[in-house]
Amino acid sequence: MNEQSKNEKKESLNLKKQENLVKEKKLSDKNTQKKVKNNQDSLVDELKTKLKDAENKLLRSLAENDNLRKRHDKEIEDNSKYAIKNLSYSLLNVADNLQRALESIPNTEASGLDNNIIKNLIIGIKAVEKELIDSLEKHGVIKFDSINQKFNPEIHQAVSKVHNEKVDGTIVEEMQKGFKIGDRLLRPAMVVVSMGPEVKK
Repeated sequence: MNEQSKNEKKESLNLKKQENLVKEKKLSDKNTQKKVKNNQDSLVDELKTKLKDAENKLLRSLAENDNLRKRHDKEIEDNSKYAIKNLSYSLLNVADNLQRALESIPNTEASGLDNNIIKNLIIGIKAVEKELIDSLEKHGVIKFDSINQKFNPEIHQAVSKVHNEKVDGTIVEEMQKGFKIGDRLLRPAMVVVSMGPEVKK
């Protein structure tokens, strides 16, 4: 009986050991599963972060490309709009000379010249000047008036100052017309500016 009880004890011990081993294995498997799950969760979090960064970079890149495209379109528009700047500036001298020619024609009664010839000459010069100015305007070159305007150093060039009944800083005479091309200044107007009425001492 002794032998049999020893064997039973051994078997019971072996069973307990096996049960403990099974429990340890289960615990080990659970720990391994937890570690795997934790690794998977951290990997998922890392991938989400990387995805978010990639999305942000892509959005920034798309925005930069859009801005670059808009800037490029504006440059093309400006280049086409202001491409005639040099030619237009050269033609302004022709318009100035036509104006000077009109101003230099003497009064017909005083000079004794044939009235019809002078009238026709004036009409012809005015027609050429108008056609030149109209052609420039078709291409975006416009002249602006300065007389009785407030002096603006961005579009006016003061040649001199004179005492005048007009308010100080008002333009009283225009020596040369000013022109703009689009919204840019092509040539400033040369003007005489009022210093206000002369103060008598």
